[in-house]
Amino acid sequence: MRTKSELYQEALRTVGARRQMARARAEDARAEAEAAIPALRHAEEEVRVRGIRCALAGAAGKDRAETAAALADARKQLTALLAASGRPADALEPHFTCPNCQDTGTVDGHTCSCVRKVMQQLRRKEIEQLSSLSIASFDTMELRYYPNRTDEKLGGAIRPYMAGLLEELRDYAKDFDHNSESLMLLGNAGLGKTHAALAIAGIVLEKGYDVIYVSSPDFFSRLEGLHFGSDPAGEEETLMQTAAGADLLILDDLGSEFNSAFLISSLYSLLNSRLGAKLPTIVTTNITDGALLEKLYTEKISSRLSAFIPCLFAGDDIRTQKANE
Repeated sequence: MRTKSELYQEALRTVGARRQMARARAEDARAEAEAAIPALRHAEEEVRVRGIRCALAGAAGKDRAETAAALADARKQLTALLAASGRPADALEPHFTCPNCQDTGTVDGHTCSCVRKVMQQLRRKEIEQLSSLSIASFDTMELRYYPNRTDEKLGGAIRPYMAGLLEELRDYAKDFDHNSESLMLLGNAGLGKTHAALAIAGIVLEKGYDVIYVSSPDFFSRLEGLHFGSDPAGEEETLMQTAAGADLLILDDLGSEFNSAFLISSLYSLLNSRLGAKLPTIVTTNITDGALLEKLYTEKISSRLSAFIPCLFAGDDIRTQKANE
């Protein structure tokens, strides 16, 4: 899990590498064109020299009409040489990936949108390495796996209920901003909670927000190992700060981790920090009994989770159904 600063620096390196590549390709194209067109180098020099004369005339406050006309004429001759060889007018120029910043990463002193796009791609790749994000979307959640039978707790049939719930979650993702509510996706195993959470993550990432996905048992086990082991680089604090500061945190599979005093303390600190900062969090869990949740995680944590909007998943284990097809 990388911090926003680390993602930003890596994105700048990626954009910078694009610029270097574009310039290198332009140099190769120029060398190839000059070898094929004997008069090209002289034509380029004429453009350069007349460009300097035009600039000097302007700096001296002189009339630039004559020097500008000479520059335009030199450019026409250069373009004509390129055209005669079947090359476009910009054949000798670098072709940058981003036309706005020309792969410098900044526009008028501000970070270019291409850098933010690369950061988004890097975060998506990071989440894909930890989960099934690459295949998770609401479009791949097939309602046929949710039975049509009536559920007494729901007061109606499961399938139309789940259709409505998934549509609400899709809308949540589409409308996501820093004022969005926190959600608790709860229900038995294999009902699509993680899939839905990752589908939300995919949409929110596309909107330009930073999303952190962690598996609860893996995340807190790593924190505990760092806390009681060797951590000279301060990785434990960095991990907590990164999770606490994400635009959206997805804490997957709460309830499957090894319960300990350290877990309780860390989970409370994380939830409390995000609630205090009014940052949305999505928790998935198989625990549907509020009393059991409080017993496992204490009343303090249970009270924090009670601020989350509950989203109950119902039906039969989809993974089992698919395995039996």
